Amino acid sequence: MNNKTYIKEYWNVSPFNFNNKINDFVPKSIEIFDTTLRDGISDPCRAISLAPYKKVEIAKILDGLGIPKIEIGLTNDADLPVLKKITKENLKTKTFAMTPTSSFTWKEWKAIDIALEAKIDGVVINFPASEYLVEKFLPGWSMNKMLDKAISMTSYAKENGLDIDFFAYDTTRANQNFLKKLYEAAAKIGVNCITIVDTLGVASPRGISYLVNVIKSWVDIPIGLHMHNDFNLAIANNLAGIEQGALTIHSTINGIGKMAPTEALITILNILYGIPFNIIYKDIFQSCKKIREIGGWNIDPYEPIIGDLAFAYDSDHRLEENKSQKAPFSPEFIGHDYKILLNNNTGPKCINYRLQKLGIEATDDQIERILGEMKTYLKKTREITDKNFATIVKKVICKK
Repeated sequence: MNNKTYIKEYWNVSPFNFNNKINDFVPKSIEIFDTTLRDGISDPCRAISLAPYKKVEIAKILDGLGIPKIEIGLTNDADLPVLKKITKENLKTKTFAMTPTSSFTWKEWKAIDIALEAKIDGVVINFPASEYLVEKFLPGWSMNKMLDKAISMTSYAKENGLDIDFFAYDTTRANQNFLKKLYEAAAKIGVNCITIVDTLGVASPRGISYLVNVIKSWVDIPIGLHMHNDFNLAIANNLAGIEQGALTIHSTINGIGKMAPTEALITILNILYGIPFNIIYKDIFQSCKKIREIGGWNIDPYEPIIGDLAFAYDSDHRLEENKSQKAPFSPEFIGHDYKILLNNNTGPKCINYRLQKLGIEATDDQIERILGEMKTYLKKTREITDKNFATIVKKVICKK
């Protein structure tokens, strides 16, 4: 075992995660590349529209959290003003923007010139890798023409000192021989990362494991993962790729845009894999909440890790359990907290816990009377809301 990595101040997880025989290929460090401000806010199910100042606010929160790379938009005329606004903030995080697929038909190479004008650190060279999508977005183009254009744009970006994330999308449905030829050409230019893109979320963990291994056999370039969640496998596919040596993960806050959640991955990889990040973990819960408020989207309150009720309990028995029994890790680690729900399972100790959180002291008799009042409410509803509880407490504690 790995020096009891599975037992720390805030958690006590399975020692089997750290058996040396299964961790041969797991990297000692992983780079998180947050794409909330590009892929996330383009989520077709949420209709998110952010004013430039809101994008700047989100970028600053991600930077303050310690995210090393963020994608802040597209290298087009529409996004250029906000790209400039964000880069003027002089963030510690590296800023990237994606070249639109349509830019391959623009004046050569305008998309890269926009990136240079915006003074971002790098570009995500974005183009279709499968015949299905080349035909859809660039009708009449052969796969060889697509390859030549992608390499030409990448060479221009490299010559101008940009960090290159080589992003051949729909990778998981592309022809393997084409990918080999494409990535070998990219390696000769010296791209910084080759990203596997599961555009429609149609790969399985086994498929991603295979693809990472086969690409490693072709080129000696860091491999990134951009996994979509259409089959609810984005996290599993990222972990499968990491277990075979992938070094970069694309993710979004709360998983918007059908991605793996940034906050989940940095927590899972730290706790279950022992991979450290220079993240301010105690700020995760509040940072996610602030970004959600700025963006105007909601998540399920029971969402693992950062849902408002992710650490919710309703009985005295659960309240008395120690840290290692109550939850997979202590919520304080990410700036979260336990929440005591009030329903028919609630006992006096849970009531006392809620009162203490409110800074209220009560006698045993008052607590019993609060429970009695709650039973009256619970004849009509399954759960006591915070507002209901406040009304009951006021009636019992303040009663003359």
